[in-house]
Amino acid sequence: MSDETTPAAVPHGRFVWHDLRTTDPDAAKAFYAALFGWDIQDVPMPHGTYRMISDRPADEGGQGLGGIEDVPQEGVPAHWLGYVTVSDVDAAAEAATSGGGQVHMPPTDIPEVGRFSIVADPSGAVVAPFRSASGDLPEPEGPPTAGQFCWDELVSTDAAACEGFYQNLFPWRLESMTMPSGPEMPEFTYHLFKRGEGEAAKDGAGMLQMPPQAEGPSHWIPYIAVDDVDALCAKAESLGACIYKQPDDIPNMGRFAVLGDPQGATFAVWKNLEQPQG
Repeated sequence: MSDETTPAAVPHGRFVWHDLRTTDPDAAKAFYAALFGWDIQDVPMPHGTYRMISDRPADEGGQGLGGIEDVPQEGVPAHWLGYVTVSDVDAAAEAATSGGGQVHMPPTDIPEVGRFSIVADPSGAVVAPFRSASGDLPEPEGPPTAGQFCWDELVSTDAAACEGFYQNLFPWRLESMTMPSGPEMPEFTYHLFKRGEGEAAKDGAGMLQMPPQAEGPSHWIPYIAVDDVDALCAKAESLGACIYKQPDDIPNMGRFAVLGDPQGATFAVWKNLEQPQG
């Protein structure tokens, strides 16, 4: 049964897949396998090799998380691309255009997998509306475990222009909150995209205005759950990563850090504070 006909179901608008589009797929494969212990297998495709990411080997019950592929064209920086479920990919592409964004890839079928498009929001960040060929994807059971994606956050050069865009693109509604200041960060507004209503509502994604001192284009940052943020950052640096935001706590929530892989793609790591470090 579909989300539209199941009263208790949570609607679409969930990140379900992440592709790393990078300038050096083989180097990225080695980096992420060493950092998170991911099982990454080469899969021949008509357009080249796709490197399929699982949190662990298939014979150990590994769960598919995403893939690694070449950047689409020369000059495009390495970046992570998140896929978000929608009921109608074509309608989502039209909504992106009418909302002030652009369609980078028109709705396209992946045989036996589903249909997707790649769109850019008004500030330039890219995301992929996706509809599975098997219908509505079930909600995961329990919280993400170490090595799995656990959150997605948009850092935008024009967050105000993106508020309505994403509420029109996905079944999201916006809630905003003031985040307290800290030693390294002044008070700022955090935007939370919610999916669903009432008790069935779930957090869909986050958004914040890019800080004035930051450089670079708007981008989505995927968060990956880890057992120890500080240890992970030390290991990442030893593998050639840059630490853009040193490990820090969000009061009453968790500990995180923001990193850049050796090719420059940005990602973050997260640990809930109620779970002891180490």
